[in-house]
Amino acid sequence: MMTFKFKILRLACLTLLSLLSATSLATSLAEIKQRGKLVVGVKKDVLLWGYQDSSGKIVGMEPDLAQSIATDLGVQLELVGVLTAERIDAVKSGQVDILIATLTDTPERQKELNLILPHYYSSGVNLLTRKSENFKEWTDLKNRRVCSRRGAFYNRRVTVTYGADVVALYSNDWSKQALRDGRCAALVYDDTAIAAMLRAPEWANDFVMPMTTIFTTPWSIAIAPAERGGDLEKYLSKTIINWHRNGYLQQVEKSWSIPPSRFLDDMHKTWNKRSGDKWLCGDSITPSTPKECL
Repeated sequence: MMTFKFKILRLACLTLLSLLSATSLATSLAEIKQRGKLVVGVKKDVLLWGYQDSSGKIVGMEPDLAQSIATDLGVQLELVGVLTAERIDAVKSGQVDILIATLTDTPERQKELNLILPHYYSSGVNLLTRKSENFKEWTDLKNRRVCSRRGAFYNRRVTVTYGADVVALYSNDWSKQALRDGRCAALVYDDTAIAAMLRAPEWANDFVMPMTTIFTTPWSIAIAPAERGGDLEKYLSKTIINWHRNGYLQQVEKSWSIPPSRFLDDMHKTWNKRSGDKWLCGDSITPSTPKECL
């Protein structure tokens, strides 16, 4: 039998090995360049943002952003399609170098990942439901069965705040199918994604987004926590700053016929503001960067 002291020592060794393993999963900018390949996690089930086309290729606004980064670095791009419930583990396990996958910035995620500033997009939460349901207010959801996808930050908030019976399914496709089949009264989802879905007749004919958007939250590109303060973080931050300043994000948004984002319009204007002979937001993120620039 193991003695108590031996058990403690063994546990300490296993913990240390785990920490060392987690640290080694981080990929630096130099390693990416040396490897000649950038591995980026993107959604594979969100129309216009990251989804599989008829050939199975992952396309959308965020894959385009990933390609822009890889081209700038002069390396090949490998896309890894992830579902909402898989995103954080994809970074923490080292499966991807970078995550660009409609990831909202929340305090919980800040503890698990290194979320890059400034934010590159923003969305809120709304409802997709049949017109016949006649939902008007969020309080109408009390005791109603509402589908969502596992891992969405707003599931608990909608349950606690409005008393909805939120059923979190594994993927967007499963939750959408549950809504079509009538197993849910509504689908709680990102407003930007709902707006994109309603451009298709299969949704627009019978479904509607009836609510005022709530829980508006910015999106972040994420990397491993061990790369905090490193060259990869600095490079990505500078890249996003340039995207906001030169209007690139708005160009890609338009190319995918995504409804114009007020967030992108505001950030483009903010990052082009001057304070005397200098940029109001500066050229990099520092502790003194104005909050409006983030």
